Amino acid sequence: MKAIVYSGLGCSWCDRVKVLLQDNEYDIEEIQISKESVQEIKEKYDQDVRSIPQVIIDGEFVGGFAEVESRIKGPGSINKV
Repeated sequence: MKAIVYSGLGCSWCDRVKVLLQDNEYDIEEIQISKESVQEIKEKYDQDVRSIPQVIIDGEFVGGFAEVESRIKGPGSINKV
């Protein structure tokens, strides 16, 4: 399984999502957020970027930390309580 994480420097949610993905055996490619990467997400996935991290799993746009956690842990994840 492969995940692309669009992240930024000093972003604690970016660090958390990378740990979550690594703990669940995903190979991670990290891309620093930039004007170009924001445009790439818009063009490829028809998504506006308003926050980071933004995560793509196996070619599918998932979203930020909460969406990744929900996808991995299911409806019982802490953010769904």
